[in-house]
Amino acid sequence: MDSIRVQLNYPLETVHEPLLYHLVTDYDLIPDIRRARIDVNAGGFIFMELSGASDNIEQGLQYLRRHGVDVGLVGLDGAEDWSI
Repeated sequence: MDSIRVQLNYPLETVHEPLLYHLVTDYDLIPDIRRARIDVNAGGFIFMELSGASDNIEQGLQYLRRHGVDVGLVGLDGAEDWSI
């Protein structure tokens, strides 16, 4: 099982969509949310660690991008220690 640390920036139009639910059910991923702020009037962000098979992680991140979520790695390679 691989893990990656990411920051997800949600645009306003995706706040009401169950995107994390689909990461779990469709891509068999395990999200560990470290910090989040979602505002139904402005969008939001989530800092999280995402664990699962590397192919599933990549497919899940592509799914998020297709739905307008900006995905950024936390740390140089997405695996460094972080304090949030």
